[in-house]
Amino acid sequence: MKKSKQATIVDVASEAGVSIATVSNVINRRKVPMSPETVRKVEEAIARLGYRRNVMATNLSRRRSNELGLVLPHFGGYYGRFAEKLERKFHRYGYHLSVFSAADMDPEVEMRHIEHLLQRRVDGLVSHGLAISMHSTQQLVGEGTPLVIFNGWGWPSDITKLAVNLDFAKASSEAVRYFLAHGCRAVFYAGRRKGMGANDQRIEGFLAGLDGETRADVHALLDAGDLGVAGVLEEALRLSGDIRPIGIYTFNDSLALELIAECHERGIRVPDEVQLIGMDNEHFAKASYPSITSFEMPVDLQASLVTGFLMRQMGEELDEMSAELLDSYLNQMQGHELLIDMEMVVRNSTQNG
Repeated sequence: MKKSKQATIVDVASEAGVSIATVSNVINRRKVPMSPETVRKVEEAIARLGYRRNVMATNLSRRRSNELGLVLPHFGGYYGRFAEKLERKFHRYGYHLSVFSAADMDPEVEMRHIEHLLQRRVDGLVSHGLAISMHSTQQLVGEGTPLVIFNGWGWPSDITKLAVNLDFAKASSEAVRYFLAHGCRAVFYAGRRKGMGANDQRIEGFLAGLDGETRADVHALLDAGDLGVAGVLEEALRLSGDIRPIGIYTFNDSLALELIAECHERGIRVPDEVQLIGMDNEHFAKASYPSITSFEMPVDLQASLVTGFLMRQMGEELDEMSAELLDSYLNQMQGHELLIDMEMVVRNSTQNG
């Protein structure tokens, strides 16, 4: 006989038509404003589903768990490096880091993560801006969980006190200006709409970079998700006519590498006819032929600032160097978004003379 699945706090919330945070408040008898009708609906849902309170969560609610949560879009490349840096830094403060993947924004996976984080009563949470929805995050914050977002734009200050963002817009403007200064009169951004906020920041910077003293004769936004890699190159060449060289700034190094391979296939010379600038400075950027001009992601610095702010929110004392670093950036930020500059690493996919 198949064992029936035990009801979870998520099931209770769905059955009662309330938030997970509300269910938790009822279960834990918290002194927060709730109507008798809401309490009744939750208690009836608990009875109908046979929900049993998680003892571990109950025990952890009375003290610190020394556990922190990190939610990422996926574990590849930059995200894996960021998680590793963050884990080491939190370990110095005596915290264990549990890392979760958003699995391409699968809502079922997201709900499981939220349920786990609520049950474990993590002391703090770090999330990529695309890895978890604002609604779900609001439930955790409603539980009193300190939160820091990284690479997230437009998050309201009542959900997160700080977003630690790489300045993709500024880097994108720099890429455009580099192309224009090195003979490209036709410049393009090859993006990925799936990148949402990060893609929007690149577009914003790309367009701002066109608005300088040196102007491009031709420019366009191309989406690799719609056109495919071959389609991006074909469209850029079609729009450029006889203009050479052209410059293509890509969402990341992987796309730049694919475009280089497409150029090789067609006998197009890089960088004489097509110049390319990527983003992420992945390990293969240096090893590809030609090597890829890219932007270094200051992962250690970003992880240090995230760690410092979350620890300060949680009442931990920072060492002098960490405190000075954090304060130097907080003093410069606008609103609750902190921006980190990125450095271009010039290689052979662009003309360097």
